[in-house]
Amino acid sequence: MDELTSLGLILLLALLAGHLVRYARVPEVTGYILAGVALGPSVLGWVSAENLAALQVLSEVALGLILFSVGSVFEFSLFRRIGRNVLYLTLVESALAGSLVTGGMLLLGQPWQIAGLLGAIAIATAPASTLMVIREVDSEGPLTDTLLGIIAVNNLFCITAYSLVAALIDLTTGLGGAFLPTLYRSVFPLVWQLFGSAALGFLVGLMLAGWSRQVRETGEMLILLAGSILFCVGLSRALDLSPLVASLAVGATMVNLTTESRRLFAALADSDPPFYAIFFVIAGADLDVALVQTMGSAGLLYIVARALGKLVGARFGAQWLGMHPRVCRYLGLALMAQAGLAVGLTLAIDDRYVAFAPQVSTIVLASVVVYEMVGPITARFALVQSGESAASRARAHAMPRRQSLGDGGLET
Repeated sequence: MDELTSLGLILLLALLAGHLVRYARVPEVTGYILAGVALGPSVLGWVSAENLAALQVLSEVALGLILFSVGSVFEFSLFRRIGRNVLYLTLVESALAGSLVTGGMLLLGQPWQIAGLLGAIAIATAPASTLMVIREVDSEGPLTDTLLGIIAVNNLFCITAYSLVAALIDLTTGLGGAFLPTLYRSVFPLVWQLFGSAALGFLVGLMLAGWSRQVRETGEMLILLAGSILFCVGLSRALDLSPLVASLAVGATMVNLTTESRRLFAALADSDPPFYAIFFVIAGADLDVALVQTMGSAGLLYIVARALGKLVGARFGAQWLGMHPRVCRYLGLALMAQAGLAVGLTLAIDDRYVAFAPQVSTIVLASVVVYEMVGPITARFALVQSGESAASRARAHAMPRRQSLGDGGLET
């Protein structure tokens, strides 16, 4: 099957799966992922590995657009209100998840290098599937605001933790050589990945903010946005920067520099569903369900320890900060999803640490299969049960009216 046929099949089956899962009250994103698993090489094989490789560029563009949307949470007025709590809360839940995974792996007898790398990867939360669930249920409120802030900051913490562990591994393996060159080779990737990516995103955001003032038609705004994100993601890859951080920085720059940002984000929300569908179906097709059977006790420990760290860290961190009861009760459930960054770091480990790659890859990729199935469902449950979804708000609004009518009251 050629790439165009595969792409058409992906979109049509994504639409079908999205409709079918609604009857089970499961998020659409889960339907997209399941459709991808069914289509992919590990099940039916209708979309081959070669097709997936050819379509990967569309997946990267979609992820760039998604992260651009997530970057809007860095609006100065919003982040000034919730930013400090978000930073502290993210630090607590990230540190606990990473520590539990690292400690558990050490107790199982894994080398400290593997334990440290897995602990760093455990910090990551998938922004794409979480944001799609938020949009699907049209959620708003303190839990939603906090969740958006955490998924924006959480992955920056993950990249930092991974870079620090990688630097420590490089330093300990290079102690026989010159210290300063080894230190430079170990630390420079961290600085380059974070600050270089943020600088690139800021520059692209400046260009986008300036140009958007001259554009009025929705179609032209979408052309400008697509071109900017393509340029940013492509240049990030060419310069060995992080497309994730750069795309976040574009959105954060845009939302703070121009009043046109709201119109641009609204136009994007109306036109990006096909990209979301492509992204998640391809993500599902990339999953190898057979890995779940091979992950062993270390893989099971990773799944349990990460979930426990997110749940406990989010709950007690929110209580310590005196945050809204909805945040304390439900935030941990909304942080389960894990995908893009975890897979990306696993690929980086494959290239950088051949000795540790097989064990890390098996555990992370197997857990991604589990978390990408479970994560959107728990996120939707949290948003609905907290009363922040559109349907929950409508029921809460209608209840006083029904009670008033039942008591014989008159509506005016």
